[in-house]
Amino acid sequence: MRPSLIAGGFFTLTQLVPKWRTPLWQFWYDTLARRDTGNSLLFMNYGYDDGAPGPALEPPDEPFRYAIQLYAATLRGIEMRGADVLEVGSGRGGGGSYIIRYYAPNSYTGIDLSKAAIDRCQRDLSHPRTRWIQGRADVLPIDSNSVSIVLNVESSHSYPSMSGFLREVLRVLRPGGHFAFADVRKADLMPQLASQLADSGMNTIAQGIITPHVLRALDGISSLREQQIVANVPPLFRPAFRDFAGVKKSVLHTMLRDGRLVYVRYLLQKPS
Repeated sequence: MRPSLIAGGFFTLTQLVPKWRTPLWQFWYDTLARRDTGNSLLFMNYGYDDGAPGPALEPPDEPFRYAIQLYAATLRGIEMRGADVLEVGSGRGGGGSYIIRYYAPNSYTGIDLSKAAIDRCQRDLSHPRTRWIQGRADVLPIDSNSVSIVLNVESSHSYPSMSGFLREVLRVLRPGGHFAFADVRKADLMPQLASQLADSGMNTIAQGIITPHVLRALDGISSLREQQIVANVPPLFRPAFRDFAGVKKSVLHTMLRDGRLVYVRYLLQKPS
């Protein structure tokens, strides 16, 4: 199976021309943020389902259960109550809204490259203990030693420099603070990612491959995402959106299923 021409061309440009990577991804996510006039894209991750009972959710949050379960799995093992949380790659703000309402942190800051997404969060998800900032992952507009948790869910694959991002994570974390990470990589790039995390200056507390749980969530939400694509996306662009969304029979779904793509979760800690 081959990717759509639009999706294939986009990924090729982001890989072959590094200086275009940031503006291209910014354009893509700005476009998604503007096109979704409702809240169907409040979360944009691929989700998580390990078959176990998930967290108790209020009825308005149930449509986003799989995506929320990926957040819950990524944050597993961290004391969230009273924490100062920074999410890098906060997107449309669904994760931040979930965290502030369910985990009772002292504060939450969401940073995202997309100005359209940040503008929408500032307008629709205002809260006394939240702030939303446009910024780059490798130049975080955050003071050093200022947060106790850095969260990064399905975002780092678009960064121009993973090592630069990890240097920033180490800088902004307080001693003893945690870095909760979940993302996808091509299988042949997994050793590089493992090396980057090992050399980050942080200690690995937990790690694991969660590809089967992500695939199970994608299978569960595939029909709904197909409906959303048909309802919101012009026919010319639907194949590209299917590839990005990971619906059944898409290239991304197939690559996860056959092991060419791997989804991992890490929990690291800055030394005290």
